[in-house]
Amino acid sequence: MTADAVLVQVSDAQRVSLASMMGQIIALAAPLAISACILSGLNLGMVTILARHGDTEAIYLMSLMQPAFFIIIAMMEGLAISNQVFSARCKNMPSAGAVLKSSRTLCLVGLLLIGAIALIAYCASQMLPLQSQSLALILSYLPMAALSMAAFLVFEIHHSALRGSGHALLAIGPFALAAILSLLVTYVLLDRYQIGFTAVLIGNFAGPLILLPIVVMLVRRIAMKDADITEAMPEARRIWPLLSTVGFPVFFSILVASASAAFVFPVIDRFGADEVSAFLVVLRLRVAFTIPAVAAGSAIAILVNQSLNTRSGLSGDRYLAAGIPLVFAVYGVATVAILFAKTMAIGLIVPENATTLNMWSNNLLWLLLPTFFLMPCVVCIQIILEQIGDGPKVLVFTIVAEAATIGAIIFSAENSKSIESISHVLTVSSALLFAAYVARLVHVLHRWEKNHAL
Repeated sequence: MTADAVLVQVSDAQRVSLASMMGQIIALAAPLAISACILSGLNLGMVTILARHGDTEAIYLMSLMQPAFFIIIAMMEGLAISNQVFSARCKNMPSAGAVLKSSRTLCLVGLLLIGAIALIAYCASQMLPLQSQSLALILSYLPMAALSMAAFLVFEIHHSALRGSGHALLAIGPFALAAILSLLVTYVLLDRYQIGFTAVLIGNFAGPLILLPIVVMLVRRIAMKDADITEAMPEARRIWPLLSTVGFPVFFSILVASASAAFVFPVIDRFGADEVSAFLVVLRLRVAFTIPAVAAGSAIAILVNQSLNTRSGLSGDRYLAAGIPLVFAVYGVATVAILFAKTMAIGLIVPENATTLNMWSNNLLWLLLPTFFLMPCVVCIQIILEQIGDGPKVLVFTIVAEAATIGAIIFSAENSKSIESISHVLTVSSALLFAAYVARLVHVLHRWEKNHAL
């Protein structure tokens, strides 16, 4: 079954089984999950190349850059998810061609924001008297790091348009090639020219830039096929309300949800470079583990949003009731698998001859293992709630939860002074987030069942 086959409408009288709904979700999520795995490979690949090359200083720099990295990713995903929702809602309407203009508009907004971040960081590095060596390093590399994400931002926004319209399968090839080129450029620059962290920044930019024309061409072709662009152009204005109801909540939710993880790095910097680097290794591994949950959540949300403009006999609540338990079951099994393959998973990233880094990575993976189940499930539910109009409530709750987590991290660091206690704080926080989001989802399902419609 292809991703497009999922979107075939059925009559009102047709009864669709639970297995059929799960099949629809899996079929639509499959290309998203493949893209997610490619992105996971890119993120882990960068760390692996640095670790196996023995460039621990570059890994340490990547760790210090995580707070800024989370800000840029949050901004990028806020724009991309807005375009994805817009594309999904245009799928069965005569305004699908408006996705072209919305993609260009959001790319311009994103590039201006990235330019502003780079300019502010450069001015701060030149004008502020910096006593902290870590902060000086961050500000000196942040302008280059921000600009290195520009091509990927444009790539991701256009890719999101393909996802929303159910054509993500078409973009897998260019996305895979872009990731491979990024890793290849990074490896060659690191191996031949020994330029360390700068090789990562150049690699981040090179791959998406080279393959960007192909993705733009695919979006254009789909838009030309689905609708008349001349008639659709004015409809692109509808992207602006989505930025306020979807984009901004997604941006702030990712930013706030990343706050405790980002805050951990400067806190554990006092424990030593090996501990900071090990935390980056485990965090990147968990991010890679979580990305398929993002794909699943996006697939469910796309089907829910597409059900707004169809008479398929399926309401959004049925997609939620079928998809969420499926995600929970898959991640339960996968987390158990990680438990038994812990040493091998770390060994693929960090070579055994990097003894200290390998040891700390294994220890932290064991301590944070419960979060490998909890956080993907939280992210999946969060993405769904954000894309079905519950974004402002998700944002408010996330702010409260992350503020409490940061407070607990500070308290733990000042009193126990151990990275183990901080890991326990993150695990407890993940468990509380999981319980709260499940409760919110149950409430939404109950409301939908009561109204018999989304």
